[in-house]
Amino acid sequence: MSDFRDTPLRSVEEAYAFACLACGHSWEQNYRIEHHLDEDNRPYFLYFADSRRVPSPLNRLTCPQCDGHDVRIVRAGQADSVSSAMDVGWPPLRR
Repeated sequence: MSDFRDTPLRSVEEAYAFACLACGHSWEQNYRIEHHLDEDNRPYFLYFADSRRVPSPLNRLTCPQCDGHDVRIVRAGQADSVSSAMDVGWPPLRR
């Protein structure tokens, strides 16, 4: 008989910041991350944002402004500075 339960072992709050290299849009999102164990005692994680289950922010990211996928995770609190740097053309593109 399996001892599998779909209740989290623990739940943590984490903030991620993102910057789109295609359009310069930046944003931050808070996540609640639930840590679970499957039937074989292997860990898996569920991500929630604004009380809705969402895909992991560590997988394929999509910019909410341009639908581009050239998105980088940056340190929380620095998304606006990345966007500002792109507005002034820094770093310069190599030709």
